[in-house]
Amino acid sequence: MIEQLKNYHEQEKLMALIILSLFVPMIPSVIIMLIVLIIALRKGYLQSAYHHTKASRFVLIFGVLEMIVSLFYRNFPGFGFCFLIVIFFSVAIFFREYLTEAFFEKMTKAILILSVIAALAGFIQYIVILQSFHIHEPLLVVFNTPMHRINAFYFNSNYYAMMINFFIGIGFYKILKAIQKKRVKTILGILAIILINMFALYLSGCRTAWPALALGLIVMLFFAKFYKLFAGIAVLSAGGAGLMATHPQLISRFSNIHKYIGVRRNIWRVAILNIKSHPLFGEGPMTYWHIYKNYKHAHPTQHAHNVFIDPVLSFGIVGICTIAPYFITSIAGLHRMHKKHCNDALVGLMIGMIVMTLVHGLLDYTIFFVHTATLFLIIMGSFDMYTKDTEA
Repeated sequence: MIEQLKNYHEQEKLMALIILSLFVPMIPSVIIMLIVLIIALRKGYLQSAYHHTKASRFVLIFGVLEMIVSLFYRNFPGFGFCFLIVIFFSVAIFFREYLTEAFFEKMTKAILILSVIAALAGFIQYIVILQSFHIHEPLLVVFNTPMHRINAFYFNSNYYAMMINFFIGIGFYKILKAIQKKRVKTILGILAIILINMFALYLSGCRTAWPALALGLIVMLFFAKFYKLFAGIAVLSAGGAGLMATHPQLISRFSNIHKYIGVRRNIWRVAILNIKSHPLFGEGPMTYWHIYKNYKHAHPTQHAHNVFIDPVLSFGIVGICTIAPYFITSIAGLHRMHKKHCNDALVGLMIGMIVMTLVHGLLDYTIFFVHTATLFLIIMGSFDMYTKDTEA
């Protein structure tokens, strides 16, 4: 994709920059996204995208509402995060307007190639981590503390694990397309990339990512109508689950999962207490980080580590209802695409990524991050390549 930039339309060049921004650390990534959106705004591209994307106005209404709520409760980190939320959705809306099937295939190919670079960065981090413990010989060990686990460009090992789940999902999507075209060399190359990413996933030490990946791929293959592969992955996943249950030491950090869940239950207890006192509006993004000190024995962390609890904690019932129309229309677009059978592999990828996010979200909130949220929203909006909805 990088070599072909000169032949791209201006909108495609901007989209390519966004994809590249997913493979740099958080602050440079946000800066690149912001520059792209400013250019798109000056050229009128962003206005057109908002005008043609149904329910997009609710993104802006939601952003303003959460800014007001955050300021009211003096949740200043949450106030700043409101701008990031608008950036994530604006990028996705821009893609929904200008993404084509041809560019999508180039984009997903580039993501896979860049995922190898991210893995190499992670492997270098791993070597540095070992050396920090004065380990200089080859050794496969994953430490428990977050600062001693690889994260590549993604700030935290769990965020990186979520990205790896998405990379592998995209890899399976490309394999399904290659199977349809009987491209054996392509399949073998993508399998190699998937194995590299799976090794990086092991080194990340993220336990929740494995069941999320397995269930996501199973659902993906079912909706993509690759039933033999679906059955094969299902059997392998069932065998892997049995192996983990009988030999937990095979998966890094799996043996202390009970302590991990105990910490999560403490976090959820505090979150639910605050939901009861602020059910309508929450206190804005990053509410848990804002309020945990008000509760005795609360675990210090940035969010509620649950994709079902944290949105209610942060945005309240009113906030969720405000942004809901955007997601409802997106689900409707996905359903129309599924009924038309214009790209069953992509339908499978989208539903698979939703499953990965929800399963991973049972014990973490990794979707609420710059790279993970942006990539997720871009893929989720790709149905507009086939089902344009021009209602504003």
